[in-house]
Amino acid sequence: MEEKQQRLFTAAHDCFMAQGFKATSIADIAAKADVAVGTFYNFYDSKPAVFIAVYNAENERVKAAIMAHVDLNATPTALVQTVLQQIFTQSAHNQILQEWFTNPKLNAIIAKQNQHAIEDSLVYSTLMTLIDQWAAQDLLRPGMTKSRLISLFNALTVVDLHQSEIQTADYYQLLSDLINGILAVSLK
Repeated sequence: MEEKQQRLFTAAHDCFMAQGFKATSIADIAAKADVAVGTFYNFYDSKPAVFIAVYNAENERVKAAIMAHVDLNATPTALVQTVLQQIFTQSAHNQILQEWFTNPKLNAIIAKQNQHAIEDSLVYSTLMTLIDQWAAQDLLRPGMTKSRLISLFNALTVVDLHQSEIQTADYYQLLSDLINGILAVSLK
């Protein structure tokens, strides 16, 4: 990344983290990066474009932090619950990641721009490894295949993408219940 682009990226990250997407302007980002507003457009087409770059980097940073806090040898239920709890803890006060939950327009843009982000992510690749490990340890119920289990977990992604449409006061409990249900039908 070119030096000015890195400054813009860092400034955008800091502004979005402190103020959120709506309250941050391109002028704010350029001023914090100590560049002219026109320079911003040499590297990014729009505020949503820089936000998506920042969001993706922040998302991967948080995923790596989450995975650093889990014991991959724990029982499947304990492991998945720990990962879920870490996701909520790590994202609860993160203005950048909260945009996924609170801004349906940005949520749709992020989902459209990142069609393969889930499959390419650290958490997804770790899940694939864990499913292989559970199969090797004979923890899967008879008839439960890797592809079926992946489909069940992928369904959680669909639920998450449509979170704003779900009528619940406790979305995190809903996700926890869904994960427990998936594990209950999948594991011995």
